[in-house]
Amino acid sequence: MRAAAGLDAAENSARQILENSLVRIVGAFQRSAEGLFHLVPNATKIPRRKNVFQSLSEGSALWRSATGKGYDDLLGPSEMADLLRFFQQRHLLAHCEGVIDQDYVNRSGDPTYSIGQRLVIREESVGRAVDLVSLLMKKLEELVQ
Repeated sequence: MRAAAGLDAAENSARQILENSLVRIVGAFQRSAEGLFHLVPNATKIPRRKNVFQSLSEGSALWRSATGKGYDDLLGPSEMADLLRFFQQRHLLAHCEGVIDQDYVNRSGDPTYSIGQRLVIREESVGRAVDLVSLLMKKLEELVQ
């Protein structure tokens, strides 16, 4: 791509692919967790808002109320911290064009950015997000079996 379109276009395309990947990972988790939650006995009686599983705290609270276990019972502290950061980054990409705001700083606990900076998504972060979402989904599946 660099040869055909130039360095800037190639770098911009790579950035967009990584950012879109993170957004899609969280979206896939939302849909998968929603589908899996329907398998929980009496799940239809538990009120929930649309896209609730895009919020780790709200989604975890729903699972805890339905099964007795929340996400923090299924993942370790560092895994939860990373997952929270990725979900907050997805929120920035989807709603703030990737620009760091005070909410991101407060909610993510990410000390690497200042307000007004543009988020940078790295390939290894996308891989880690896939691994964590996959692990959490596996653990949630075990709860409903």
